[in-house]
Amino acid sequence: MAARATINHPPPLIDLHPEVTAPVALPDRIYATLKHRILTCGMLPSARIVEKELCSEMKVSRTPLREALNRLALEGLVLITPYRGYAVTPLTLDGFRELCEVRRILEAEAAALSAERATARDIEQLESLAQLRYRREDRRTYERYLRANSAFHQALVQCTHNRRLEAMVMSALDQHQRPLYMGLGVGVDGEASTAEHLHVVDAVRSRKPGEARKVVIEHITRGEERISTALRAAGY
Repeated sequence: MAARATINHPPPLIDLHPEVTAPVALPDRIYATLKHRILTCGMLPSARIVEKELCSEMKVSRTPLREALNRLALEGLVLITPYRGYAVTPLTLDGFRELCEVRRILEAEAAALSAERATARDIEQLESLAQLRYRREDRRTYERYLRANSAFHQALVQCTHNRRLEAMVMSALDQHQRPLYMGLGVGVDGEASTAEHLHVVDAVRSRKPGEARKVVIEHITRGEERISTALRAAGY
């Protein structure tokens, strides 16, 4: 039997994007809240979503709730099963590998474009976000590490000045957070990740699209190997 969606969710751990941090329409507010819970595993993979409970908690009717859930389903974060309702999309090893493949395709080309288009101000911003501080003995620093890592990758694609590409990259990166917030990425080497980020910055500053592309592919692949190993060990 699938687990039921938890109502007692943890405090915010990631920074949502501007378009979902302060929505006006009710379905948008519900969408933002549920997406945040799913991405940070406040609602666990495969958890059943009980509409009645969410309506009671959020003090909303089923119509805006279902509108938000259907939107999340289009993003691949929620599953709709006829006659059974909604559930959080399961986390699987194959699904994670597919996601990393998408990230390699999108972010490698974004890095190459950034090396061609980034302004001096873009590069300064990118470099300021490259540092990732993490102490293995302190779980809170791991959560800050995840936020900082996401901010760097967003800044990198922003250097392309292509809003459509940015939206695609951030959608993939958001979904990439789920196994990390389950703790499967604990043990990451913050210094090595920082060095890889700085290598990307150098390639962008030096206007070397090929080098930027290569470094990003290697960076994502190393992360994939580490998390895939953790997923297998956890039985996914």
